[in-house]
Amino acid sequence: MAERSDAAGPAPWAAFGAVLRMWRERRGLSLRGLAEQVRWDHSVIGKWEQGRNAPSADAVTALERALETGGELTEAALRAQAMELERLRGEIRRLRSRTLPARAESTEDDDDMERRAAMQILAGLGTTAVVPPSVIQTILFEVNRAIGDRDDFGLDEWERTVWEYAYRGTTGPLGATMQNVVTDLVEVGRLLDRTTDPLVQAGLLRVSSQLSALLAGQLDDVGGYQAAWQAWRTARRAADASGDRDLAVWIRAREATGAYYTGKPIEAITRLVDEAIGLAKGAPSAGLAKAYEIRAFALGSQGDERGAHAALRDLSEVFDRLPPAVTSNRHLVGFSFTEDEVRWDAAYVSALVDDRRRASRSLDTALATYPPELVHGMANLNYMQSLSLVRDGDVAEGLNHALTSAQGLPVNAARRHIAGQILKALPEKARTSSAARYLRALTEPPEAVSLPHS
Repeated sequence: MAERSDAAGPAPWAAFGAVLRMWRERRGLSLRGLAEQVRWDHSVIGKWEQGRNAPSADAVTALERALETGGELTEAALRAQAMELERLRGEIRRLRSRTLPARAESTEDDDDMERRAAMQILAGLGTTAVVPPSVIQTILFEVNRAIGDRDDFGLDEWERTVWEYAYRGTTGPLGATMQNVVTDLVEVGRLLDRTTDPLVQAGLLRVSSQLSALLAGQLDDVGGYQAAWQAWRTARRAADASGDRDLAVWIRAREATGAYYTGKPIEAITRLVDEAIGLAKGAPSAGLAKAYEIRAFALGSQGDERGAHAALRDLSEVFDRLPPAVTSNRHLVGFSFTEDEVRWDAAYVSALVDDRRRASRSLDTALATYPPELVHGMANLNYMQSLSLVRDGDVAEGLNHALTSAQGLPVNAARRHIAGQILKALPEKARTSSAARYLRALTEPPEAVSLPHS
């Protein structure tokens, strides 16, 4: 039972989700309470209840054990899986009738032939044979396929890996996980080549999209803009192919964020934002919130105070409609948008449009509540505070604050962008000061890099 996302309307898993929710509520458990008893995040459990994703067999077993449904939950999962299997069989029959030439009927059952062939492969390996690991992996895959093993290719583990990369990206050095992300992208690509199960493919495509987005963001930070463009393109295509609309919306909004911070033309940013909003069709999601976020940034940077605040209101409206699974989680790539992000956005837009009274209040609130372990976001807030100080006339203090904030951390794309705005806000006589020259040096684009090799 591979984890998957289905955007094609009512799915067999909707009935399973209803049974899961009934038993959870019957046991008096919240999503978080149930999540504490099983090893899956409560946002994932929420998607199972909504029928948007299908749980793995291990997940159903864990839920059954935690809720003690007397087998009812397992039966609901089996019914859903049977419906899915029948639908897929119909699709396979249709595809075969369109693409395969007519052939003589075999006197032997195809499955028996596959099993015998797999066993012959293993028998051909003597006990002293030295076989490369890649060959063993391929052989075992074929054996599992022949005996009917519907491996989910470790989708749960891949999702935890994506979460870990996202966490390390916000709390650790820039680019520290880039090599590992590239290596895992190659591995996910190999897994996609090895499976024809549509459910597994959808899950792997989702992971591929998330990893590509993480890679693209790191490349934007370190100046690999051409490679980042390729990674964003891959992230978009994989998200679309996975059928996960929420992820597809988020990828476009996140790409627009990267385009904004790296100084791409406003037309390119607007196109991505409009595409994300249009794709969402009004359904609240982390991606739609991020799309309104970057629209507010883009309008604010152009001096459109009214338009920027209107976009922030749209963001707040979407945020209010998001389920707790989205707003209370962090580092779920494509599926989280937290309250401190809303405060961050309000502070930045106020600084952009030079609303000094509101900027001061918003920055104080954001700095007081922003998680300190998110070192890069905290540094960005300090840069915004420097921008407000400079605009308030405290030029020396603002420059000193910016330089102090930069110590110990490399300058990512966001800080490079905000630092550029600080320099633009300086009065003419201050632009040649040693502090301004030092800040300008920090904002210089880094030497271009390309995709690392695995």
